[in-house]
Amino acid sequence: MKLSYTALKTFQECPFRFSLRYHRGLASRPRPPMRLSRALHGALKLFHEDLRQRRNGKGDLALISAPLDSLLSHFTRFYENPTHPLTEAQCQEGKALLTRYWEAHEGKFPMPYLLEEPFSLHVGPFLLTGHFDRVDRTPEGYEILDYKLSQKKPFPPDPLQLDVYQLGFHAKTGEVAKKLSFYYLRLGQKESVEKDDPEAARARVRALCRDISREQEFRPHEGAWCASCDFWEFCPAKAKSPKPLPAGGRARQLGFDFGQ
Repeated sequence: MKLSYTALKTFQECPFRFSLRYHRGLASRPRPPMRLSRALHGALKLFHEDLRQRRNGKGDLALISAPLDSLLSHFTRFYENPTHPLTEAQCQEGKALLTRYWEAHEGKFPMPYLLEEPFSLHVGPFLLTGHFDRVDRTPEGYEILDYKLSQKKPFPPDPLQLDVYQLGFHAKTGEVAKKLSFYYLRLGQKESVEKDDPEAARARVRALCRDISREQEFRPHEGAWCASCDFWEFCPAKAKSPKPLPAGGRARQLGFDFGQ
């Protein structure tokens, strides 16, 4: 069974929601496509790929200068995409966000180590998967970065996400990440959390996966996450007369053999 950070976090918050989404396979409500987010991610990926190609013998820790026009030209390619075009408002906002991003770095950027790379590793009977937006090699060590488009007050990464990304980075490269950072493009701010001992991270993730494998009841747990839940109609904690659970799947102990 595949798991992701999102799946693990869902189980931590509400086992009932986890069961419906990941055991029974109920789909989430369709949401508007984040075309601007995809365009920004794509432009930043191409821009940082250019930096790697323009290294010109400079060391991995050197800051590489790059013109703003280069970044904006990559974004324009997504704006003009005939299949998934952006609106004029999205185009103007995207250019403004990328200009702020470029100015925040004063046109000089660290050498990217990984860009839009997937990772996977086995934790007991589960396959833990995910992907990195970007990883930089800095004088202090490796830094994993996630781009965020949220307009809300920035918050630091969840320590569980750092655990998962840290294990994924080590599985992929054999290296240890120094920290995980969220870069809020709309706010021009970065929030970071420092790494813990990798073995401690492994133990925490393994313990959570073991709890999932042994869970039998999958009871609902109310909290702030209820506001974004797609399954209120089935929830005994939220619906006065909850609908019967759909046929198929089973909200019972998974019975995976976790070993010792």
